[in-house]
Amino acid sequence: MVQPTKENENSGRRWLLMAIIIILLLINAIQLYLQNQNKKEIAEQAVIISNKDAELKIYGYKVDSIQHELETRYQEIAKLGGDTATMGELIRQLKKDKKNLAISNASLQKEFRSLKAKYDDIMANNDREIEKLRAERDALFNENNALKRKQVSMYDTLNELKNKKEELSKQVAQAAILKAANIKVTFIRKDKEIDEKEYKAKKVEKLKISFDLLENKVAKIEEKPVYIRVIEPDGAALYDLSTGGGTIPFEGKDIYYTLKQDILYDQSQKAVTVIYSKGSAYKVGKHLVEVYCENNLIGRGSFTLR
Repeated sequence: MVQPTKENENSGRRWLLMAIIIILLLINAIQLYLQNQNKKEIAEQAVIISNKDAELKIYGYKVDSIQHELETRYQEIAKLGGDTATMGELIRQLKKDKKNLAISNASLQKEFRSLKAKYDDIMANNDREIEKLRAERDALFNENNALKRKQVSMYDTLNELKNKKEELSKQVAQAAILKAANIKVTFIRKDKEIDEKEYKAKKVEKLKISFDLLENKVAKIEEKPVYIRVIEPDGAALYDLSTGGGTIPFEGKDIYYTLKQDILYDQSQKAVTVIYSKGSAYKVGKHLVEVYCENNLIGRGSFTLR
């Protein structure tokens, strides 16, 4: 048997070592290849995920746009006084659909088209409802304007009638004022009546004042108080409570009257006579006689004493 030489042993060891190195290199190469493949797959997956996220964002924006349109219609219907309960439920459902779209495994485009078609139909119905509500609102607005114009016209008519009524009332009130005419003063001395234009002041004991209340078919039939003022030459009215004097309102102030006489007036002409006794000497000069009734000056006369 031939024994291997030392040289052959060394040669075999070199080949074995080379084989091991080659194997190790191959293993390293395979590992490097696999690592590169993993990196590539990871990068591709990252791109897919990124594209998926971008696509989700795009469709999310589109769904947000649908939601905005629904909410706009919701506000419009609410403003027009329509029923918003259905619209509110649709907006809540859309939010759920948006969430389902984000986690759906189906095609986003197909899923979105289905979703958009559903809400396009709903919004078309909403638009018809909004147009109907707008038409009703416009009709009510026009009707309200017509009623306002009619109301203004009626108000103007009522004001005109009121003004005419007030004017007529003033005319009637003015027409109802009594008139005292034919005012005459005669003098009484020792129970004798003296009818003179001028008479001695110191001889006058009493005054007899007579006048006619003229016919007035507008005046009320009732007892009317008639007030007589005898005004002396110095402008002061004869006034004494003990002889029937007092005060009456006239043109915003109180004035003194000389005597009062109640007359039952029946719209026909009435002759009135009153007797006045001063109880002291009369002043010389021109005296005025004024007759008042219902706060109106209804007649004037005069007499002169010397």
